[in-house]
Amino acid sequence: MSVRGLSLSRLTRLYGMKVTVGGFMSMDGKIAPADRIGRKFFKFMTPRHQRMLHKIRSRVDAIIVGVDTVIVDNPSLTVRNVKGKNPLRVVLDSNARTPLKSKVTDGAAPTIIAVTKNAPKRRIELLRKKTEVLVLKRSRRIDLGDLLRELRNRGVHRVLVEGGGETRWSFFKEGLVDDFFVWITPHIWGGRDAPTLVDGTGFLHEDDAIPLKLKSSRVVDNLLILSFHVGGAHG
Repeated sequence: MSVRGLSLSRLTRLYGMKVTVGGFMSMDGKIAPADRIGRKFFKFMTPRHQRMLHKIRSRVDAIIVGVDTVIVDNPSLTVRNVKGKNPLRVVLDSNARTPLKSKVTDGAAPTIIAVTKNAPKRRIELLRKKTEVLVLKRSRRIDLGDLLRELRNRGVHRVLVEGGGETRWSFFKEGLVDDFFVWITPHIWGGRDAPTLVDGTGFLHEDDAIPLKLKSSRVVDNLLILSFHVGGAHG
């Protein structure tokens, strides 16, 4: 089900939650070099930036990432450096490819691996020995509407989508994003094969492009931080 174009108030009524998408990129829009190893960007984050990120995490009920982010960068997706409880970790993993030794299966925080009904049963069994696996009804790709309804039923009201580019695109394409923030490091990486903040197939017509309304801008330790409402004016 596509709900592109719904206002924040209608999204809130429909899913009972607020979805924020965020990311860290270079000035030319890259979230990793051409080798797609995003953790190389971590060196540009100061301790202050790290505390800011973890404070954002501490204020949401769930963090969502795609399985490629887990495979390549192996993030913990937990709250550190500030006080606060760990949010639910959710991995979008259509084919149950999450490595069994990845940090999201370490038990440090509640975790859901969301897979499709066509995911290999053996992989599902192995992952279930480490953490919870949620099998959704769609056969090829995760149905984000079904996922959000499941999270809502578990008491999740605030969701942060941290990455990667394909996952961010999926939420934007379905019109499921309320707020968006981007942290921009003053560097140029280039690379035609380097992933961007929002990848996917992209829109082809100007009427489909998603408008943003700037909420705030500031510079923190040489990073430009921008925050937006999605879809222009809300109400």
